[in-house]
Amino acid sequence: MATTDGVTEFLAVVERGTFTRAAEELGVSKSYVSRSLTRLEARLGARLLTRTTRRVLLTDIGRHYYQRCRQAMDDLDAAEVELSDLQARPKGKIRLTAPGVYAERYVTPVLVEFTLMYPEVEIHLDTQMATVDLIADGYDLAVRMSSLEDSTLIARKVQSRRILVCGAPDYLARQGRPATPDMLARHNCLRLGNMAWRFSMNDQIREVRVHGSWSSDNGSALVTAARAGIGLVRITDYYVALEIERGELVTVLEDYEVDDAATWILFPNRLHLPTRVRLLIEFLVDSLRKRN
Repeated sequence: MATTDGVTEFLAVVERGTFTRAAEELGVSKSYVSRSLTRLEARLGARLLTRTTRRVLLTDIGRHYYQRCRQAMDDLDAAEVELSDLQARPKGKIRLTAPGVYAERYVTPVLVEFTLMYPEVEIHLDTQMATVDLIADGYDLAVRMSSLEDSTLIARKVQSRRILVCGAPDYLARQGRPATPDMLARHNCLRLGNMAWRFSMNDQIREVRVHGSWSSDNGSALVTAARAGIGLVRITDYYVALEIERGELVTVLEDYEVDDAATWILFPNRLHLPTRVRLLIEFLVDSLRKRN
């Protein structure tokens, strides 16, 4: 029969990156963690970790074993949380972050519904555009709109999104409609910060550096400028859905759109996710899929 001896220590070392941090989280000595890992590897007859002077790396076998153990422990935690749900109503503070316009149009109405269902839960919503460090900054979860980068966070996909290049009809009448991303060099491109524009070309993602008279960290400001005929904007679909529907903006370069953008809910890989946070994550996923 399988035993879990050493598994908790193994997971902690992988997720915290060092034996020292794992020991601090578990409230035990570093030597205890090291001995537990040694006994676990001896019992399995396989090396799970490669130790260097600065970090700990998973072997191929270790990576497979970690994924299976992580899933098993998450299932066990979920079972215990579900049991506690039957005994108490969720309460306490939830800190989350979601980007500006999306937070206003989509996330806030869902949070209102959630608060009416669970009035003892306190919501703190941060709508800044900058990406925060959930663990370091003390957030419970984040709603993000982008391609997903490698991360130690758990990710739940809400919906695929389109990132559109569009301009006003009068601008396109004056300047012409770009047929390929290379033709953007002839256009006034309204930029979100200094980010390059990404396109799918010949089955590869290519970044195109664009130039223009406008740049901003506010997507709504760029949409307003594009609607006025100042130039082209590349932006997530929810910003311009109404403008496109009304004919105020027209999409271009549709054949070159990337297909890796999405709405994600991210949260730390904690051993004991609070009931209130778990419930909100599930509520957000279900509600946002219906609203988008």
